[in-house]
Amino acid sequence: MKSLLPSSVEARKLREVSFALLLRDRQPLEIAALASALGFDQAVTATAVADLAAVGWLDLDSQGCVIGAAGLSLSHGPHRLQLAEQSFQTWCAYDSLGIAAALSSDAVLETACGQCGVLIKLAFAAGQPERNGPELLWLATGGSDLRSSFCTPTVLLCGPEHGAAWAQNQADRGQLLDLHSAAQSGAADWASCAQAARRLA
Repeated sequence: MKSLLPSSVEARKLREVSFALLLRDRQPLEIAALASALGFDQAVTATAVADLAAVGWLDLDSQGCVIGAAGLSLSHGPHRLQLAEQSFQTWCAYDSLGIAAALSSDAVLETACGQCGVLIKLAFAAGQPERNGPELLWLATGGSDLRSSFCTPTVLLCGPEHGAAWAQNQADRGQLLDLHSAAQSGAADWASCAQAARRLA
């Protein structure tokens, strides 16, 4: 999958540290605290946060605090991810699979089939999905808009029939993956966030 991440080192560090602090503290991140954790000037941090939030790479609350990063959010997103005793939302189903896998965490994902809306509940043990089907992940190719072109169409499907229907609806702009392959791919994509989480734990 082609990387959709911001290219600058500063943007990546901001994303990773925000993810780690949200995971650790489960509370909104004030700009001053985030700047301190990053070792950035506060004004530079505020500008970077605003820029990334404007293109969907961070979630902010009404006070301008960071409440979502790298797909992990305190309140935004249609997918529920339980990590240990903590509950989060994620922007897309791939976020949930990748985050659980990269953290090697016991977890539970609750979402809905993108095609029919039936509830899908999937448990993880040490980051590995408890089963490899019949559900499939549709991993969208993505485009210039992270949320609408990648996150929204990247969903779990309850089985091959609905996977095929979803792929057709998406004009094949993506690929179907089994759960274990999706988790393995996600573990690589969230590896740097997991490293930041361990460093700041």
